[in-house]
Amino acid sequence: FGSHMVLQRSPAQPRVWGNTTPGAQLATWLTSHNSSANFSTVAAADGTWVQQLPPMPGSTTAYNLSFASSTGETATLFDVVFGEVYICGGQSNMEYAVPAVTDSDAVAREANAYPQIRFFSVGHRTSSPTPLRDLATVWEPWQVASNTSIRKDFGPHSHLFATFSAVCWFFGKRIAEGLAATEESVVPVGLISANWGGTMVEVWTPPEAYGKCGRAVESSDMYNAIIHPYTIGPLSLAGFAWYQAEANTDPTAPETSAANYSCLFPRMIDSWRARFAAPAAYFGFIQLSTWCIDPTTGSVDALPRMREAQMAAAALPHVGWATNADVGYGCNIHPPTKQIVGARLGDSALAVAHGLNVSWRSPRYVSAKQLAAGGAAGAQASVRLAVSLSDVGAGGLTLRPPRNAVLSGGAGVLQNWTLDCAAPLNGSAWNAAGNCAWAALLVPSLGWLNATVTTDGAGDGLVLAAALPAGVGAANATVAASAYGYGPIPLMTAYDLRTGLPVLPWNRSV
Repeated sequence: FGSHMVLQRSPAQPRVWGNTTPGAQLATWLTSHNSSANFSTVAAADGTWVQQLPPMPGSTTAYNLSFASSTGETATLFDVVFGEVYICGGQSNMEYAVPAVTDSDAVAREANAYPQIRFFSVGHRTSSPTPLRDLATVWEPWQVASNTSIRKDFGPHSHLFATFSAVCWFFGKRIAEGLAATEESVVPVGLISANWGGTMVEVWTPPEAYGKCGRAVESSDMYNAIIHPYTIGPLSLAGFAWYQAEANTDPTAPETSAANYSCLFPRMIDSWRARFAAPAAYFGFIQLSTWCIDPTTGSVDALPRMREAQMAAAALPHVGWATNADVGYGCNIHPPTKQIVGARLGDSALAVAHGLNVSWRSPRYVSAKQLAAGGAAGAQASVRLAVSLSDVGAGGLTLRPPRNAVLSGGAGVLQNWTLDCAAPLNGSAWNAAGNCAWAALLVPSLGWLNATVTTDGAGDGLVLAAALPAGVGAANATVAASAYGYGPIPLMTAYDLRTGLPVLPWNRSV
């Protein structure tokens, strides 16, 4: 809690809390320029007091919150507003800061136009083997968005992970824009950045979730120190945004790591919602971007398997998601263009959490059937597969050059370059051929064959076609499976024409 903060608006009844002498009387005053209300509560045996406030409409009207204990302790928070509150968590791609994004100068200037957005950064690199009642450290207290507050840097070489989280900022900015366009007044948006680079999902998961996956409790250290303090009241909020899973991607055990994640991640969501007493809270996550995996030491399937494991959470209610698989930076695990994926996730929150008519789902594989063989008489034969998709907009699909084949960054971030899937990588003897993933069809005895992708006649499905080796007829060439963009670096070409969202990668048996 602090001055300039955002508390959750109605219909929620927000809570504030603190500590004083056990059994003490605690008085609270909520005042603005034209109103005043007071409330009281009693501190529990451990000294914790919780005060529930009345439902308040979203507004930029500033309130002061004053507190007084019967023991003589007092405190005041100034310029408190009511709106939509989100916690943004995860590892380094959520921690990745506005100073390092593409076009950071322009992003900073634009922040001056969004004073209704306020944000708070939990202290990084704090953990605890036991649940904490308060945050161990605070990186930056509540601040009003501006060109300076949005991208503070804390010394040489720290610009990647300074404040504030870029994904969280673009996520909140899209929500603020969407609400402003549909409501009669400006609605404040409060963003809490709570993340730690290089962390696995296990350390963010409350202990009770492990047993539901048949696992012994390993560690809840990040949850205990960074998330649990918000559950004391608990904090009233609209939901959560999550960007994590890189650390759980294990090329030496791709099937096991993906299976573990597909179970524990949804159970983490369930546990967070239970701890916050918010079973219908929005939870949005980002499907992983790109990086290169050395095929001599592990399986390149580990990354696409993990992307699919993340999608297990999509089966839960009130869950949104956005893919970053088409907006990567080749072998760099930290793509600097966070604008696209932040806005995509914000769209999902506008639809799922706020009920707005916003299209946010990428088209996904549903089923496939083999078509008649292609190829004119005497010409090289081919096999073709028609793929049906879900969530295709009324405008149908369009084909584009893959974003991941041409990469660019802002000045001072990374050099612009074009991905060469056949070139050596990072001075190694191996190249990106196994990491770059186009479309392919599996024909028994022939293996995986490279395939072309076109839209079908109706425009809401795809046709994958692969040429057969010379001299091989199509009569007995049965397609057993298909794949599209299923690799660390997906070369994705199919997009929803109306929304601009990519068709998600897949690898499925027919």
